[in-house]
Amino acid sequence: MALSLVALLAASCGGQEEALNVSADQLLGKWQRTNSQEYWRYITDSTGVTWDESEDVSEEESNLTFRWEVNGARLMHVFTGEMANQAVPKVYTITEISSTSMKWKDDYSMEYQFNKVD
Repeated sequence: MALSLVALLAASCGGQEEALNVSADQLLGKWQRTNSQEYWRYITDSTGVTWDESEDVSEEESNLTFRWEVNGARLMHVFTGEMANQAVPKVYTITEISSTSMKWKDDYSMEYQFNKVD
């Protein structure tokens, strides 16, 4: 009985991030990475743009465009490169999201935190 209780507790603790169900509407708008001048804009047609003002690049000047999709807690950005038009996917797990803040992490457990600015 003790073993089954341990197994039940372990199952209930694991995968909590995957239980997060993020809607596309929650991502829409402009997000600023905490303690930086890096921005991400998510547009309703599932496209987006990212730029870093510390590198003297504005949103209008940025060529870092991507397509995005969200499924549960999984967020995927697909960047299209200039060489042979190759697609470069990047996948993140959203660990927290509200109307004003968001956190995601990559496969290497690097965590990124953002504040919504519009």
